[in-house]
Amino acid sequence: MKNLGRNRAFVTLTVADLFETIGTSLFNIILLTYARTFAQANLMVSLVSVATVLPGIFGMLTGRLADSQTNKRGWLAGLKFVQAALYLVLAQLITEKQVGLLLIIIVINLCSDVLGMLSGSLRMPLLQAKVASELQEEALGINQGIGVLMQTMGQALGVSLLAATGDYRLAGYLNAITFLIAGLVLLSGYETLKLPSATVTVTSTFRQLLRQVRQAMEAGVHMNVLSLLGSVLFLNAVGASVDALLNLYLIHRATQLPFSFGVAILVMNTADVFGSVAGNLLHTGYFQRWTFRGVMLTTVVAFEGLFINLLFWQNYWVVVTIMMIGGFCMGQANPKLMASLLKVVDQSIVGSLGGIINSLATISIPIGSVGLVLLDNIVSPEAAYLTAMGLLLACGGCLFIRR
Repeated sequence: MKNLGRNRAFVTLTVADLFETIGTSLFNIILLTYARTFAQANLMVSLVSVATVLPGIFGMLTGRLADSQTNKRGWLAGLKFVQAALYLVLAQLITEKQVGLLLIIIVINLCSDVLGMLSGSLRMPLLQAKVASELQEEALGINQGIGVLMQTMGQALGVSLLAATGDYRLAGYLNAITFLIAGLVLLSGYETLKLPSATVTVTSTFRQLLRQVRQAMEAGVHMNVLSLLGSVLFLNAVGASVDALLNLYLIHRATQLPFSFGVAILVMNTADVFGSVAGNLLHTGYFQRWTFRGVMLTTVVAFEGLFINLLFWQNYWVVVTIMMIGGFCMGQANPKLMASLLKVVDQSIVGSLGGIINSLATISIPIGSVGLVLLDNIVSPEAAYLTAMGLLLACGGCLFIRR
């Protein structure tokens, strides 16, 4: 971590990302709260929720666009000022409660989130070029760990701001300021982000791009590409449902919990965040040698244990412990995967590679967040738990498919 602290390019990218994450998480919670004030609250909240997830689908396109840009640092800095301008416009519209204005606000927020996806695709080649390969996993872990903390802080700040002022326009201005600061941070370290002059060669066909991506994935993780993508798909599908399924579990067991319902959720979420931050920050020594396959298998075993507990014992403290372990493993998995890919992938397709992984993760979310939750509500909690266990077994099976 000391070496990374001396790396001006890494510090610049991380601090800028810190402010961007605060802004994004702050306004997402603000927008959900604003949508709840409408007469058609369920419909409006649903639209906001869908719009929050939707940008991930465009990961492939934003990655491709990022790969085609020669001046990545210029685009990255410029996008922050564009996002700041979008939220200044949004702040002027959020003063009145009209459905038409809300739809426009949702579109503006969606556009900013898509630009955020593009920023992420621009950032990865800069990290690849500016951070030594042996430090990339630690760098990605630190960046992601800070992101988890800032997301939690941003949501808390948004809720506190509304409770104190009830002023949605102020939230829009504050969000614009966070993106403005992110842009200024990038400009302050602009020279350190300069990449060697090179001609950008964008793969001419989609098939050629997929072939390059497949080769990079198999070389980086030493797994069959279908087994890699399948394992990520199944695990994300279950991961997307865990919070909702546990919330329903707590509702059913409300009278038997050691705390009130709200405190029980807070303790559980705190354990998850603590585990995730610890997992993201510990990428040296033994943890750096821990393989991606090993992390994924540990995660599968942990969550299988979670659902076995929900089926037979329903012990709250077992749930809290496993959420901490699961958070730790997920904090290990993502940086390991991306760092292993950055070591072997050509700079010209870094954005597309990250975009494909983001798109896959986004596509898998409805399987869990909708499918498993519907099973819990319409059939039974046990049916949802057994289906989740089946998906986890499929994830584990994918990890053993030979190349």
